[in-house]
Amino acid sequence: MAHSYILLKGATVISMEASDQSLLEQRDILIEDESIKAIDRDIPPPSDKDTITIDATGYIITPGFVDGHHHMWQHLLRGLTVDWSLYGYCCHLRSVFGSLYTPDDVYFANYAAALSLLNNGVTTVLDHCHVINSTAHADAAVKGLKDAGIRGTFCYGFYQNPPVPGDMTSTATAEFGIAARLEDAVRVRREHFADNDINRSLLTFGVALNEPPLQSREENVKELDASRELGARLITVHTSVMPSDITRGEAIQNFSDAKRMGPDLVFSHGAYMTESEMAALQTSGAGVVSTPDTELQMGMGYPVVWKAGDQGCRACLGLDITSNQGNDFMAQMRLALQIQRARELDRTVNRDLRRKTADVLRMATLGGAEVMQMESSIGSITPGKKADLVMFRCDDIDTVPVVDPIGTVVFHASPKNIDTVIVNGKIVKRDGQLVGVDWGSLRDQVTSRSQRLRDDAAEVDMTNAELLFTAAFEKGM
Repeated sequence: MAHSYILLKGATVISMEASDQSLLEQRDILIEDESIKAIDRDIPPPSDKDTITIDATGYIITPGFVDGHHHMWQHLLRGLTVDWSLYGYCCHLRSVFGSLYTPDDVYFANYAAALSLLNNGVTTVLDHCHVINSTAHADAAVKGLKDAGIRGTFCYGFYQNPPVPGDMTSTATAEFGIAARLEDAVRVRREHFADNDINRSLLTFGVALNEPPLQSREENVKELDASRELGARLITVHTSVMPSDITRGEAIQNFSDAKRMGPDLVFSHGAYMTESEMAALQTSGAGVVSTPDTELQMGMGYPVVWKAGDQGCRACLGLDITSNQGNDFMAQMRLALQIQRARELDRTVNRDLRRKTADVLRMATLGGAEVMQMESSIGSITPGKKADLVMFRCDDIDTVPVVDPIGTVVFHASPKNIDTVIVNGKIVKRDGQLVGVDWGSLRDQVTSRSQRLRDDAAEVDMTNAELLFTAAFEKGM
């Protein structure tokens, strides 16, 4: 079989290898098919082979960013929740908009969201998909991700959106209930993810569990067991997002007590987890994902990634909801780093800070790969790993001079500096533009579908929903 090659010449490479040599200047990277073949100076192109050669002089190359928690379907609602609390989000967006989505809405949302991530240098994502209102919704969600060509894990959501928008009681008589979802998840795993190996499949299958406070401990554990029987590669769940006067465990404690913790679990948020839960997280090898923008805005506590990392846990960053903020992953890195510095900066006379810029870049790359149990394949620029790379052009007024390449990526670069993105050895963005995307047509789909959803939501009577969620939040707090 003929091989394909890409040769990147003369770049500054931030490899994220666990050594003092992670920053490599004036290096070439040779990509063979989907993998990194070599990193060195002056690599000659393979003889008698067709090779795409890119002059990367003056560029910084990093591993692709890894987004450990994202609800991709909300891309059609970009900016809707920028001034909303967690209560507003749960009551109005989750109980209304999720119910109004058609399968085609889900397809275009996931497709556009994945392309937006690629445009922002995010090459791997965990999609917590809780908009599966039918078998067709599930198929559309998977197709959107696959058509975009992003790497990741699609997590089939067990959460039920109310069939009658705004009326949570309507779930009690819904045809597509938990039993139907379990049956459909078996079908989705069989039809779309026959090979669930990260080394052979760009997209793999996982499960997103229901919201722990909505169920009993026994029901949460039962769902976890069922997910493993389905062959889910990863199982993700929200946890510990609301403060309480009484310190109490939630999903992690439930699973730990039932002796069900394991490295296939990914917990999102978790600022209010207990010390015993943190210990269970560390000993099990499970991961935790912080989403700084959403957590800070919606009162879900300060990002827990630093504390978790200090205690030896797998920890990374995620974007969560585009209905709130954008997909700029550098912005999430800056926010996570600076809020932690503000919280713990001592007042002694020192020049250097404890929390380093390189630390947060690691969270966004290799740390994310570890949480998603993919560090053997992605997360660093290493011969033998998959070629998921981001090339930053650094010759504009906002990036010159490049005194510190890592600092340039985290603090000075923006999405406009992302010139080229490579996923699995395939160029998906070049010269600042996504490759092979009919943006005009996609833009029209996103715009028209977003307007229809907002128009339909405006007609929903929210009286009962607001009473229900007000009571739930008061009880939770």
